[in-house]
Amino acid sequence: MAEPVAALLRRSLGHLAREVPASYRHLLAELGALVVEVHVDGEVFSVRGGPELAVTDGAPADAGARITTSRRAVLDVLDVGLPLGEAVATGRVDVRGSLDDVLRAHDALLAYAHGAVRAPSVPGLLDGLRGDGGSR
Repeated sequence: MAEPVAALLRRSLGHLAREVPASYRHLLAELGALVVEVHVDGEVFSVRGGPELAVTDGAPADAGARITTSRRAVLDVLDVGLPLGEAVATGRVDVRGSLDDVLRAHDALLAYAHGAVRAPSVPGLLDGLRGDGGSR
């Protein structure tokens, strides 16, 4: 059974903070105080910026941006089989919010991705996201 996406994200952020602190600080700066609500295959959680990043279960009342997608779409983007822009254009990733909040969420996502590839422990978490022992 696949581990919940929110749990994997919490773990990856901890690794990012410990292993590549400059990237973690950059992610904090990009996200700022924005709250992003995320829906992945029915799982709902939020990412909240501030002095440190917090991932909480459930939908927040104060979300500035909302993202709805599937685990498969996330993996397709991470495996570079689907460009993020194409995922949004085709509706595999739906993003809602003001232009400023959507751009902030986008920039934070890029900062996360750039940091995650530099954190030695984070790529191993993809097995948990796949939920199948890592097969593609």
